[in-house]
Amino acid sequence: MAKKAVAKKKAVELSLVSNDILLQDDGSGLESVDSQDLMIPRIALLQSGSPQVEKRNSQYIEGAEVGHIFNTVTRSITDGEKGITVVPIKYRRAYIEWKPRSVGGGFVKDYGNDATILDSCEQDKETFRHITSDGNEIVTTGEYFIFLIGKNGAYEPAVLSMTGSQLKKSRRWNSMMNQLRLEKPDKTGYFTPAMFYSAFHLTTVPEENDKGTWFGWDIEMLFGDKGGIINNLAGGEEIYMAARAFKERAAQGDVQVHDGGDASEEEVPF
Repeated sequence: MAKKAVAKKKAVELSLVSNDILLQDDGSGLESVDSQDLMIPRIALLQSGSPQVEKRNSQYIEGAEVGHIFNTVTRSITDGEKGITVVPIKYRRAYIEWKPRSVGGGFVKDYGNDATILDSCEQDKETFRHITSDGNEIVTTGEYFIFLIGKNGAYEPAVLSMTGSQLKKSRRWNSMMNQLRLEKPDKTGYFTPAMFYSAFHLTTVPEENDKGTWFGWDIEMLFGDKGGIINNLAGGEEIYMAARAFKERAAQGDVQVHDGGDASEEEVPF
C-alpha cells in the first residue's frame, strides 16, 4: 500500500509542471552558452568502409547502411533514398588535412582557401591525392553551411562537404543558385537572390568508375523562382532571417564545426 501511495504522490507532483511553466523556463540554465560552447554537426555520406556501417567497429550504428546520411553530432542516420531538405547559407572552398584511415583517421587541420599547402605535398601518381610529409592527405573540399529543415518550421545548422567526384556536383549546385534570377519589384530588371532564398532536396545515388563504387549526392532545387523558402516553407520568413544572421557568424568564423572523426573524409573514396 505504501508503495502505491508514493507512486500516486509523484504523479500529482509531475502534473504541477504545466505548459505555462515549461514556456516560462524556455532556455533556463543555458543563458551562458554561446557559439563557443556549441558544435555544428557535419553531414556525411556513409560509404563502404565507414565505421558506422561495420558491426565490429566501436562507432557502429545499428541500422546504418552504405548510402545513408549521417549527422556527426546527433549520430542520427537518414535513408539516402528519402533524403534531406536543406537551405544552403554560405559556401567556401577549403583545403583540409586528414590522417589516413590506416592509422586511425581523423581531422588534422583546416587551411581554409589557401591552396599553397598543396605545393608542399607529393601527388600520388595513381590516385592523384596530395600527401603531406607526415603521410596525411590534403583534401580539396566544397563546403556548405546549411540549415537542415524539419517539420513545422524546425531547422538546425550543419555543414555539408563535397570532395572527389562530388566537386562536380558542388559546381553544378553553385551554378543552379548563381543562375537563379528574380524580377526586381520595380520591374526594372532582374537580380540573383541570396543563397538562402532557395531550398533543395538532397538524396543519395550509387556511382561507379573503374576504381570502384560509392554513393554520391543528387540535388534538386525546390520551388525555383516561385517565392523561395519564404512563401513555400513553414516558418520560411523566420528561417530566411535566421540564415541571414548565421551567414554573418560563419563569415566571421564564429562557429565551431564538429570534425566528424572518420566520417567526413569519405564523401567519395575515389
